[in-house]
Amino acid sequence: MNAFKPAWGLKNHHLQSILSSTGPRKLLEKRRAKRLLNSAQPQLLTSPQGVTLLSYLSKAKQPAKGLAIIVHGWEGSADSLYMLATGQRLLDEGYDVARLNLRDHGDTHHLNKALFNSTRLQEVAEAVKSLCAQFGGAHNLLCGYSLGGNFCLRVANIAKQQNIALNQVIAICPLLHPPTTMDRLNNGFPVYEKYFVKKWKRSLFKKLQHHNHFDYGEALAKLTTLDQMNDFFVIDYTEFKSTNDYFEAYSILGDALSDVALPTTIISAVDDPIIPVEQHQQLFPSAWINIELQQYGGHCAFIKNWKFESWLSDRIACLVNNKKNTK
Repeated sequence: MNAFKPAWGLKNHHLQSILSSTGPRKLLEKRRAKRLLNSAQPQLLTSPQGVTLLSYLSKAKQPAKGLAIIVHGWEGSADSLYMLATGQRLLDEGYDVARLNLRDHGDTHHLNKALFNSTRLQEVAEAVKSLCAQFGGAHNLLCGYSLGGNFCLRVANIAKQQNIALNQVIAICPLLHPPTTMDRLNNGFPVYEKYFVKKWKRSLFKKLQHHNHFDYGEALAKLTTLDQMNDFFVIDYTEFKSTNDYFEAYSILGDALSDVALPTTIISAVDDPIIPVEQHQQLFPSAWINIELQQYGGHCAFIKNWKFESWLSDRIACLVNNKKNTK
């Protein structure tokens, strides 16, 4: 494996994390992903429980090598820049690509009445299972970023039990222990908290436009921090009695991944500003799970040059094409 070596001036972890989703990369990545975007067809996936999620499917030149399902992070979407970069690269490698939106992400607020929360694993698992059943091929990959990586690892943990036809899982900078990450968002580099407060509030107001049975609008307008928002929405709009109970419910430390039984790779950065590197040692030790730690990269960034190209696209393509990573 070639280590990630950013170009001069790109080592700083905050710069990496910010540049990955802002600035000139927006224009460049959309240009590079033109074929992915132009060929994308929306697919509505309704679970047996009646939950509907939206995915965008782009077909490779036939015959496809398999299906790559990609899942974004919190307040991202199917059109997040890392989704486009990874999707286009895997399309170029000969895979059909499905970019899956989580509930209430990517302008899908109208599809389901209840609010998104990060413990809604089953609906994501059902969507992945449906995509594999309808469009899967010889090699089906599930790849996720940040919270999406957390979801993918939890899906991997139940894949065998629920007969989800996956061959490989890759998680990029997955959220490991939500209480710790939320603390870092709240008390770390202030740009991150402001970013997520703004995006989460915008999403919640958008939900109100489609579902007027909610009455949180006045209260939401007064909330200014992630702590305030979590305290309000977890208590009033989830089954959990405390924010800590909620966060622990989707932590993947300890034995949470003990049932993973397919080739799984975690790629993280030592300098990730919101995921402590030492927490990787607290994951369940499994022969199925390989952890790759890079010295640099920030959070889900790994920008390798001033063209704002991501090293992750290269690494993911290498892992998918390397038969040693499948059993």
